[in-house]
Amino acid sequence: MEEKSSRHKKARATNPPASAQEAVPVAEAASLLTDDLIVEILSRLPARSVHRFKCVSPSWRALITDPANRKKLPQALAGFLYSTFHRRDPHFHEFHFANISNSPSPPVDPLLPFLPSDKYLYVNQLDTCNGLLLCRVHMAPSSPSGDENTPVESHYIVCNPATGRWVDLPPHPEAPPDSFVFARLAFDPAVSSHFRVLQFENSDLKKYVTGVNVYSSQTGAWNHRESRLFEKITLFAGLSGVFFHGMLHLLGWLHHPLYMDENFVLVAVDVEGQVWKTTRLPSRGLGFGRIGLSQGCLHYASKVLPTVDNNKKKKKKKEEDTSLAAEIAAVWCMKDYDSKEWILKHSVTIAELWSITSAEFDVAAIHPDRGSIFLYSYDDDTLASYDMQHRLHRILHLEENNTAIFLPYVPLFSDSFAGADGQ
Repeated sequence: MEEKSSRHKKARATNPPASAQEAVPVAEAASLLTDDLIVEILSRLPARSVHRFKCVSPSWRALITDPANRKKLPQALAGFLYSTFHRRDPHFHEFHFANISNSPSPPVDPLLPFLPSDKYLYVNQLDTCNGLLLCRVHMAPSSPSGDENTPVESHYIVCNPATGRWVDLPPHPEAPPDSFVFARLAFDPAVSSHFRVLQFENSDLKKYVTGVNVYSSQTGAWNHRESRLFEKITLFAGLSGVFFHGMLHLLGWLHHPLYMDENFVLVAVDVEGQVWKTTRLPSRGLGFGRIGLSQGCLHYASKVLPTVDNNKKKKKKKEEDTSLAAEIAAVWCMKDYDSKEWILKHSVTIAELWSITSAEFDVAAIHPDRGSIFLYSYDDDTLASYDMQHRLHRILHLEENNTAIFLPYVPLFSDSFAGADGQ
């Protein structure tokens, strides 16, 4: 019996497990893949997965980081372009970059040195979308003028900071009297190399959006469209938009006396300015946040304050205490875009976030590839990334006196940028 048992032990020792046997042909098959085929496969994966595959082997890391292959591969969020008020003249801004990548050197120079300084007197960075940057440039005067009130010519440009290419847009239509305008960028390189710029018109008198001017890089011309919103809505000019499903999404304020507690809405406009839609936000207007595209779905993150019933208010010390534990920061996800249904994805008490930031904060952005949100603190000029799922955080220190507007930047190394004539 002992001899028979010993034979079985030897058999078990010499025969590898089934999983190991299966791994051999898989490894052999992987070794047969050419570099071009691996890059083609990786180009169809999310940026986060491509980033993880750098750890497979030194050869894969070299393949993924090769400049020749970066043009085909999706890139992860590198950081945020942001601005500070000019110390001498607060009408102007100075531009900076908050680097969240592992690279010690930032992947973009916020000064945009490839733009001709003798041509552009001042460049204002307005919006980013899938690697492109929308700016409003103020032209240097062609001849000296002694009149300080002489208007400075300005127009929009769209550039790619990763490649140093840009395109000048023709003059946009003049805004109606008593109105102000702001522009946003719409671009998806997976669909087309062409981009759109949407310049919205908000009436100062009527206090709501009245129309949009749309520039198409395909036609090289501007077209005006009247607003097709049934409700009176003011769009927030100081927030970034989200281009998704061929629609530009923006946060707005609904003017309606019957819905004062639900007056924050999501406005979606197609790139032709023909289709306008509104969607209620999940926080019931009790908190104000940010929208973002993360892991292929539209997300909304905000601070939500507890609902107060005025009929049941009691002046007890227990209820007078600042209820940080009752306040939460929450992230909602629209998994089914067609249904317009928001699903609560993560939530955390503000007391917990306070232990990280040690200061008052606002939601600044949503990470496009991870379950993280970015929190901006006005008190100490910091930007904290907080992983809602794993409860991990990282704090970045910013320049003082910033404008609290953060433009997410994902490098685009591809040359597929229609109309770019800058060198």
